[in-house]
Amino acid sequence: MAAASAASPSHGDLSKDHLFILCRFVGGTVGGVMQAASSHPFDAIKFRDEGIRGFYSGVTPQLLFCGFQNAALFSLSQTMNSLMALPEQGPHTPPPLWCTAVAAQLTTPLYVLTVAPVEKVKVQLQMLGQGGKESSTVAGPVSCLLHIIRVEGYRGIFSGYTPTLMSHLIGLPFYFMGCQTARTTLLDTPLASMAAGREVVVPMLSGMVAGMCFWTSNYPCDFLKTCVQASKKKVSISDIICTTYAAGGVSAFYRGYTACFLRSLPANASGWLGIELVTTFIIGRGC
Repeated sequence: MAAASAASPSHGDLSKDHLFILCRFVGGTVGGVMQAASSHPFDAIKFRDEGIRGFYSGVTPQLLFCGFQNAALFSLSQTMNSLMALPEQGPHTPPPLWCTAVAAQLTTPLYVLTVAPVEKVKVQLQMLGQGGKESSTVAGPVSCLLHIIRVEGYRGIFSGYTPTLMSHLIGLPFYFMGCQTARTTLLDTPLASMAAGREVVVPMLSGMVAGMCFWTSNYPCDFLKTCVQASKKKVSISDIICTTYAAGGVSAFYRGYTACFLRSLPANASGWLGIELVTTFIIGRGC
């Protein structure tokens, strides 16, 4: 977690509240772009025969999506942390883990409003990429979005909101608690005595821990969400659970976990590094 943003400012210090939220908004945007740039090659292995440029084919929408989503996530999270700050909490003291967890859950319903449409488009693009009569008319995120609206109506954009909400209500508290715990632990080691360790290595390692905690805690729910969004007809979560369990037992809900877990390491390391760099820059400028 970013050094300056690990502790929530106390109540009454409105300007500092706004500064921390600004750091999270700008840092989230930069971190999201860095996250997309680092993780996109893992999503584009199929382009391996096209050289280095092939790994970044179609990366522009991903950069925009990740920048927007992370800006929303981290600014909302900081706002909720500010609201949850205890009166006795110092300006540089990390909040109790239960406060971090509650703030993450308060963040989730609003944040998922930005996640569900993007995830719906991504899942549909992957499905259309496997062939079918629609694949010839859908060339990118915008045309895919229009295709969803045309076929499913505007409500179709938010199909999967409920399982996405469930997934993130579980995952985000572990995400932020994992990052805070890792960061607090690492700052008590000799690693924090060096500027590079404090400002680069600590946020990157903390981000990796955050990603591991997020996906390990919520992967089955995320799997159900993907099934709902990939379906071409309306299906219930209970039907998907029964069908999946009958097909492969409990392990079927973790199909694809390893690849997702490995992808999260560079993605979250670079994302939290971006937040740290922006926070250090803004605070250092005395804004």
